[in-house]
Amino acid sequence: MAKRYLVFLYSKYFFLILFSLTLFFVGLDFLQVFKKLPNSANLQVLYLTYKAMNGIDILFPISLVFAMISLKISLIRSNELVAFYALGIGKKAIIFPLFITAVALTMVYLILHLTSFTYADEYANNIKKYNSIMNTTKNLFFKYNNSYVYFKRLLPLDRSAEGVRIFEVNGTNIKKIVLAEHADFKQNYWHITKASVIERLRERISIKETSLDTLVGYKPKILDSVYEGKTNISLLDAIYALKLFQSQKIDISKLKAVILFHLFYPFFAPLLMIVIFYFVPVSARIANLNLFSFGAILSTLVVWGVLYSFVKLAFAGSLQPEIAIVAPILILALIAYYFYKKF
Repeated sequence: MAKRYLVFLYSKYFFLILFSLTLFFVGLDFLQVFKKLPNSANLQVLYLTYKAMNGIDILFPISLVFAMISLKISLIRSNELVAFYALGIGKKAIIFPLFITAVALTMVYLILHLTSFTYADEYANNIKKYNSIMNTTKNLFFKYNNSYVYFKRLLPLDRSAEGVRIFEVNGTNIKKIVLAEHADFKQNYWHITKASVIERLRERISIKETSLDTLVGYKPKILDSVYEGKTNISLLDAIYALKLFQSQKIDISKLKAVILFHLFYPFFAPLLMIVIFYFVPVSARIANLNLFSFGAILSTLVVWGVLYSFVKLAFAGSLQPEIAIVAPILILALIAYYFYKKF
């Protein structure tokens, strides 16, 4: 009964805090950019929706910690925490259901990053910049097997490209050139309906028009995000791109950073909850709750900021992803385990 009660209160505080922080995040952003937004009411609503999703993405982990702090302050002020201890319910029995709930919510957060939820900030920025959800990537150049590919314009949401040029090489010589005005991504490959193929055949050059399927597996979103140096790519797309790039022998350090970020970074919140809970006072009579609240919130923000700085260094390639992302979380896990054993 006590565990269900704690989980209910914790969940209530979490959703209230997440909603409040997201509302503040969206409101502050809207006040800064409303003059730059299109006049269309529909696009403005879409912008606010995507910005709210982006706010949830940023604030979800930290809200887990803030919810635990708020819950403990509430229990202390109402003397319920002392009552729990008096009934023989120890610190481990109190923090464990909260930790499990936070881990379950974090798993939901991970599942969200398997979807287009990850691209919410990009969609919002597209509305602000282009008055449309759809953006255009220009002058995209990349390697595919023994070919070099150029797209004059890539439209990721439309899953199409314009001004396609494919140069197939053999050593230092150009073996074949494919020219096309338009290409569509269908069934995991790029389909070109009308292509001009210029091919070198011994002592003559052959020019013919044909339709062809090429660039197997090169999804528009992967081209737009990875080759443009973006890091807001979904976990599924990142894993898919990792396998694809490994087969193409392309540098995958940034993709590894994105994948490790999605898989490890969110778990700092449940672990930090254990560390902060160790220092929670039993009663308001033996501690200054205002001072404790300030210290707990400040510590949470500092840890959050430091970890996110390491993530940015990994995205920039300044640090190995394993060192910048995995190592700090493992260290925090060891610290949390140490305090948990001392309860």
